[in-house]
Order: sequence, then C-alpha cells, then structure tokens
Amino acid sequence: MINGGFLVGEALVGEEPEIAHIDLIIGSKKDAAGIAFVTSFAQPRQGHTPILAVVRPNLPAKPSTLLVPKVSIRNLEDAEKIFGPAQSAVAKAVADAVEEGIIPKAEAEELVIIVSVFIHPRGKDYQRIYRYNYAATKLALTRAMQKFPGIDTILEEKDKSIHAMIGFRMNNLKNPPYLEVALDIPDWRRVEGVVRALPRTDAIIIEAGTPLIKRYGVEVVQKIHQLRPETVVVADLKTLDTGNLEARMAGDATADVVGFSGLAPLKTMEKFIAECKKVGALSLMDTLNVQEPLEVLTKLPVKPDIIELHRAIDVEQIQNLESEWGDIKEIKQVCDNNILVAVAGGIRVDKVEKALNAGADILVVGRAITVAKDVNGAARAFLQRMGVEEVDQFRIMTDF
Repeated sequence: MINGGFLVGEALVGEEPEIAHIDLIIGSKKDAAGIAFVTSFAQPRQGHTPILAVVRPNLPAKPSTLLVPKVSIRNLEDAEKIFGPAQSAVAKAVADAVEEGIIPKAEAEELVIIVSVFIHPRGKDYQRIYRYNYAATKLALTRAMQKFPGIDTILEEKDKSIHAMIGFRMNNLKNPPYLEVALDIPDWRRVEGVVRALPRTDAIIIEAGTPLIKRYGVEVVQKIHQLRPETVVVADLKTLDTGNLEARMAGDATADVVGFSGLAPLKTMEKFIAECKKVGALSLMDTLNVQEPLEVLTKLPVKPDIIELHRAIDVEQIQNLESEWGDIKEIKQVCDNNILVAVAGGIRVDKVEKALNAGADILVVGRAITVAKDVNGAARAFLQRMGVEEVDQFRIMTDF
C-alpha cells in the first residue's frame, strides 16, 4: 500500500489537560522514513529522547514505532507519563491497526512509524492519557493510510475552519451578502459603543473609516479586533502612493481587508494588491471620484479582491444613488467573476433589495447604523432585509 516514500497522519483527541495530539509518519524502512527513524533514534535531542513504542516491556510494536515527545521531559514525573501510558497506548494502537487491516499485515516488517506525542505537564490521569493517545494514534494512522485529508477537503475547509488555540476563525468573505458597518466617527468612545452593540454574526464586516484611522492611526484596527476577534475588519486607507508600504502597515495592524484608491497609479495599485496577498489580507479598490472604474480594472494586470463602488458623503444628497453603481455584472466579468462588489454611499434599508438585485455582494452602511438610537436594532433591520441569518454561516465538514 505504501510504495516508497511515506504517509502523514494527524489527530487531536480528548480534553485538557490530558488531551492527546499525535503527528506521525509511516513509511518504508528503505526510504526517507527509515532514515528519519534511525537518525532520530541515534541522535536524540535533550529533553525529547525518542523511545520505542512497546505494548509491555520486551514486546515492541510492529511496524517498529518510535515515540518522540513534543514537550520537554523535565523530571521523573514527566518521564513516567511517556514511558507508561503514552508508550503503551501508541503501541497498542499500532498493533490493533494491523489486526484490523488499517495497516497491511504483510507490510508490517517493512514499515516504520515515527509518532510525535504531546503530553501536557499538567496531565495527571493515566487512564485518560492512555485512552486519548490510543484513540489519537489509531485515528492518525487511519488518516495516513487513507491519505486524509484530500486536497479538495482542504480547499473546502480552509476558509471555514477554526483552530482551537486561536479562538476565532478567519473569514475570507466566501458567502455574501455582507453588511459592512463603516465607522467614520473620529471618537473612540463612540466607536467602541457601536462595535459592542452590533449583532454577533459572520454577515457583519466592520470598517475602520479613513477619518478614524487619521485620528488614531492604523492601530485602531487592532483595537477593534480586540473587541471582536472573529469579525472581518477593513482598513479604509484610500492609498494613493507607496502601496506596498501602506498595505504592510495595515496587515501588521491585523486588518483583514485593506483599501486603496482607484485614482492611484497602476504600479501603486499592483504593489498594494501584491503586498496584501503576502500579508494574508484582501485588497479593496475604492472608486471614490473614479469616473470609469471598469476602465481602471481592465488596465490592471492583477485584480483586487473587492471593488467598492463609492459615492462620497458630501454628494449623497445631490446624486442619484443607482446611477453611481455602474454595470456590476460587467465589472465581475472583467475580473473573471472572482471579485466581490461593494456599494457605498447613502444605503438605506429601503435600498437593500435593489442593491442586491443589481449584483452587490457587500452593502456599506455608515450613519444609518452608527448614529441610530438603537444600533443593534438598525443593524438587524438591514440583516433581515438582506435575508441573512444571524447564525454562523459556516459548516465544518465532519471526518470519520
């Protein structure tokens, strides 16, 4: 089943502090896995001495299995957890995997397994250490032999999943429509009140508006994230020059989306978009005062992730909103339908359906929410009209 090379498996099972995390490699003795096995055995690192997995003393597992502790062994108590329940659990899981056909019995003598084991220093219950490490090893072996996960699963899940040690999920805006609440108020106390009042939903984006950033600096993005780690935060820089520098500054300040001006030179826009990709942020082109957004997009060799069709606050009362949108469908076609379109400027609840029907993915709303007497209620009114549920939009795929 393993024709040269090696397979990789991983599993997390249990609860703290005895939680088990297993990383393993299984492969042929004659190839890279065999070399790594011998090297690890012969050249141990201080505090991470590898040991053979044994069901009991004098009965090592087959395939030959090496345990490598992830956490430094500091004292005898730590050592006993490795040499006792963890060592036996891993060996038993390997033996059962052979018996159950997960690992072909005919290949048991030709394979080696390297298992990286996490044992928390605060773990005390040997029963749980044993059972969690047994289950995690068995699951990791099963996944390795089945080559789980497949690349399609990874691509499907990468924007949905959450790492338990982070406590929040990165939302890459794959499920429009979204309501973007623009915070153009240069007063942090009022901003904080608005941020705390907004409904908790993946459908809300928070924008650190240009006036807010000009007063407090781009670090205000980080302050917003501290209040709502799970929410996408936009840094509306409207960059006109030094594109890579300003994109990097916003990325360092934890911005998820960074905005540049569509009036900037093409080279500036190119550098801005490229830098956003480097720091893991989405790029947004703001078309404020851009006469022909479609023409600018056509000239750009690389496209932004989002284009915001934007009417200025100062002209909201004298211009027809719909006339500012342009042909959203054509804009998306120029970008191979791989772009989100936001509309901004005078969006009210009664304009929601018209904006969505025109093809908008993001509705940017400022004062209709931020200066409302009931911020939460105003935001909910938009969400309801948008047909957005206030539950988590993401579904995590299950795996055996």
